[in-house]
Amino acid sequence: MHTGPQYTTTQSSTPGGGGGRTASLLVGGIAFAAVFLLIVGGTIGYLVLRGGGDPDPGAATTTATESSSASESASETPTDVEEQRCWTPDPVERSSQNPSGKLRGGGLQFIPPGAFDERQTPRGAAFMNDTQGAYAQVEEGWYSGLFVGAVEWQPGVEYPGAEVASQKIVSCYFSASIWGDTEGRSLDDEVTSPVTVAGMPGYRTTATVNFAKSNLELTDATSLSVTVLETPEGPSAFVQEIAVGVTEHEEASAEALESLTGIA
Repeated sequence: MHTGPQYTTTQSSTPGGGGGRTASLLVGGIAFAAVFLLIVGGTIGYLVLRGGGDPDPGAATTTATESSSASESASETPTDVEEQRCWTPDPVERSSQNPSGKLRGGGLQFIPPGAFDERQTPRGAAFMNDTQGAYAQVEEGWYSGLFVGAVEWQPGVEYPGAEVASQKIVSCYFSASIWGDTEGRSLDDEVTSPVTVAGMPGYRTTATVNFAKSNLELTDATSLSVTVLETPEGPSAFVQEIAVGVTEHEEASAEALESLTGIA
């Protein structure tokens, strides 16, 4: 179909007519197409670049949610340690020095009676550190004892106060492996009472350890007394372990309690 020459002649002889409008529309269409491509291209480029620089909003929300959940999970993880029934510092360390004529441990000191002339670190004393003891022989292989020391609780476990501390120290002392060949032991007549010694408040727990069978000749029981006081240096305890029926030791123990003071 050869229409070119005829279309050209008509366009030349009719300026401003239909052919001119068609040409103008063609030029305008090309221009519009160019602008459209620029706009679309720019928009696509912007979206592509924005997508590369910014993560998807939904993904960001999910990440934040997961992070929040992880934090909450971590905060809910238990951090408490398992509480031991009769925890004891390991090793037991001596940090106090005895003043002249007295024995000191923790925030307490007392005058050791003359009959209690042997010195050693106590055995069986749970929840205590910096201990110092004085002992008197009852008979071969058996002693009465007096000692002081700092009350020290298991790390990670809240200190329960003087009342519970005195009860636990008595209970653990009774269950410790310190009673030799005695058999049928029982912890009887346990009593806990509030006390104040030398202006320091606290609690005292007393009890009697009875032996159903033993090779002992001078006693068949031990009197236990644990006095826990809130001293300026922290909670401290005075422990009395006295052979029942040995009058000299019972009287000396009472004298030692009377001499008990804090550290001036």
